[in-house]
Amino acid sequence: MPISRRERNKILAAILLVGILMLVVVAIKAYSTQLQFEINSTQKRIQDCERQIQNLQVKIRSANNINNLEARALEMGLIYPDFSQIVYLKEAQSGGEELALALKETVYGQ
Repeated sequence: MPISRRERNKILAAILLVGILMLVVVAIKAYSTQLQFEINSTQKRIQDCERQIQNLQVKIRSANNINNLEARALEMGLIYPDFSQIVYLKEAQSGGEELALALKETVYGQ
């Protein structure tokens, strides 16, 4: 039984439609793979940044350590004051200007 021209065109159109659909599926899969790659790359960069933040926080904590600060101060030539160099303020006011004035008067004798 021979296939009519009309049936042949229908079969050809169906094959062409299936082929186009397959190409669309492949294109969508390629695009989603590209997006997934970009997401993974971004997540890796975020993890690297988080690791760097943690390292910097550790460095900050160690730099603010009192022992480290004391060692750095001694390296810079700073020393603890003698008892004769210690200044005691009498009736220091809570305001900043009054405290500074009282300190100035005590140190410079003005």
